[in-house]
Amino acid sequence: MSVGYAQRQRDTVTVPKTAGFRPDVQGLRAVAVLAVVADHLLEYPDGGFVGVDVFFVISGFLITSLLLREHDRTGTISFKGFYVRRVKRILPASLLVLLTTGVSSYFLLGGDRFTLTAKDILASVLFAANWRFAIQGTDYFQEGQPPSPVQHFWSLAVEEQYYLFWPWLMLGLLALGVRYLAWNGRQRRVAVGVAIGAVTVVSFLWAFRETASEPTVAYFSTLSRTWELGVGALLAVLGNAVAIRSAAVRAVLGWIGLAGILVSLFVVPPSPGFPAPWGALPVLATALVIAAGQGGEQRYLWPLTNRVSRYVGDVSYSLYLWHFPVVILLAAVLPTDSARYYVVALVLMAVLSVSSYHLVEDPIRRSSWLTSRPLVPGARLGLRPGLAAAMIVTSVTATVVVHGWSTESPAAGPTAAEQRCLGAAAMDPALGCGPVAGNFVLPAPAAMAKDTAGAFDCWIDEGAPMKVCSDGQPGAARSVALLGDSHAAMLLPGLRAQLDAYGWRLDSYTGWGCQWMRTGTGSTCDAAMKDIQERLVNGPKYDIAIVTGARHKTAKDKDWVSRMYAEAWRPVAARGTKIVVIADNPGVPPSALQCVQRVGFSVRENDCVIPVEDAYAEVDALVAAAAMVDGVGLVDLRPFYCDDTSCPVVIGNVIAYRDTVGHITGTFSKTLGPYLVKAIDTAAAG
Repeated sequence: MSVGYAQRQRDTVTVPKTAGFRPDVQGLRAVAVLAVVADHLLEYPDGGFVGVDVFFVISGFLITSLLLREHDRTGTISFKGFYVRRVKRILPASLLVLLTTGVSSYFLLGGDRFTLTAKDILASVLFAANWRFAIQGTDYFQEGQPPSPVQHFWSLAVEEQYYLFWPWLMLGLLALGVRYLAWNGRQRRVAVGVAIGAVTVVSFLWAFRETASEPTVAYFSTLSRTWELGVGALLAVLGNAVAIRSAAVRAVLGWIGLAGILVSLFVVPPSPGFPAPWGALPVLATALVIAAGQGGEQRYLWPLTNRVSRYVGDVSYSLYLWHFPVVILLAAVLPTDSARYYVVALVLMAVLSVSSYHLVEDPIRRSSWLTSRPLVPGARLGLRPGLAAAMIVTSVTATVVVHGWSTESPAAGPTAAEQRCLGAAAMDPALGCGPVAGNFVLPAPAAMAKDTAGAFDCWIDEGAPMKVCSDGQPGAARSVALLGDSHAAMLLPGLRAQLDAYGWRLDSYTGWGCQWMRTGTGSTCDAAMKDIQERLVNGPKYDIAIVTGARHKTAKDKDWVSRMYAEAWRPVAARGTKIVVIADNPGVPPSALQCVQRVGFSVRENDCVIPVEDAYAEVDALVAAAAMVDGVGLVDLRPFYCDDTSCPVVIGNVIAYRDTVGHITGTFSKTLGPYLVKAIDTAAAG
């Protein structure tokens, strides 16, 4: 697909000279990557994640500018050349990071986390990571699990999916206009601009819809992110139409745009309203900076054009790739609340990024690999990238292996004597147990995430109809119901083991968002809860109704939530059912679980603890509701989780929690069972 040289000279889609190397755009890369690194490492500023949005706009602008210049020069777009450039630019460094991360994860994470990470790496290689993480993000049973060390590859997947269709759409329009409609350069520019404008508007509207209905999917979705790349592409298509001749005006607009990006780092919330409409602030601010530089060099925008910013922009891709594996995997070696963690993390990021850029990324990008001649005259692939990759992988692997060998190897399990003080029993003052019964821990840290002991065998999924499962003997003396969300479900392993001893038959009504409160509140369990409430009010009467739920789900609007609980309970209590509230277990910060998963963790030291004020920082609306309804009993098991000052993560050689949203492990639930049922029985008799 080509046209004559003379016609091309007359009818080019004009792209200004500044669409080549742009120091200010390179500085924008630095701002973007530093914002993302700060967000992931320091968790500050709160909106640092918008650095990815800045990257999307830059990418859309630069790639579209490149394609337009190629079409101006040759009359066509070489897809082979385009995708070869993408492969050389993207794959070598990313594959190196994925390989190193995979090897490190094998030694540092192990077990289920390594298996999940391996699947994440495969999805990243296939540029499908965004959809994998979108699915995981909407999976209730993944809630509270630590992030994947390659989760940041989702943005790379979005870009590459975008570039599967955008060059073809451009070439199709340009070829149509040249061959059949005799469009001149301006007409072709308008056609491409209208096309990308339409795609951008549709994507933005879709992002609005998806952000409101499925915010997690919207965050990772190519369909909800295309508009951000589209804004950059539209700037490239507009070309000189947005060029400003006045250097002073360009500088002012550039500073305004830069200020807009910086403001967005502090005001854009992760939810609700992101990526649409909140994403518009960093996207439009970035677009303003790029548009302001279209007319000429930005001499006065020194925060972006100085040498340091330009160099950070040069290594930004490598820095982006390496930073997140460092943040996540280093937590398996050093405490994340220590100064040493931050210093080592920054040093590792810098060394790996600079080495990767100079020894792998840049040499391969400039080399003749996959092309007939190098991008830069005299550049050769040579042995440097291979040696550098081998050096990085070998050094990282050696480090993690050494740390892995230094880990204490606990015994396989408790002896018969040690069983007496296992788990919650260690907190029983009548037994006189010490904090540690022996050199073992249950479950193994690598397996604790899946230690549910059948708690979710009977589970009501989001929006699903009522489901009830029964345990215990059919002719049992007392009928008991358990109601609540996943925190209630995790009590089931402990309850089931005690049913025969107390003569209970237990019906469980547990599910996604199934807090036992008044229906019509928009809960994900609203439909099922209507039928559950009907059964409790008009069906066979239960002797006891046990209710609990995650405190963090109802901490906001506590007074309103407490009233909604009370309204649902009153008619059930009025018919003679004894309602017993189980105060929720402690909250669990990420650092507490990282502690037991850290290389070198020793159960003998038992120093992985949560301060009481942090563990119970969020108010439990259920406790307040218990005081609103006459006759409701309250069971608070805090003495089995905490002492006066702290709540250990390992209790009686048992890891008490399986994630950071406070789900207890199935193993700990079983040890808690005798104390839980005794407390319920006492409360029901009161």
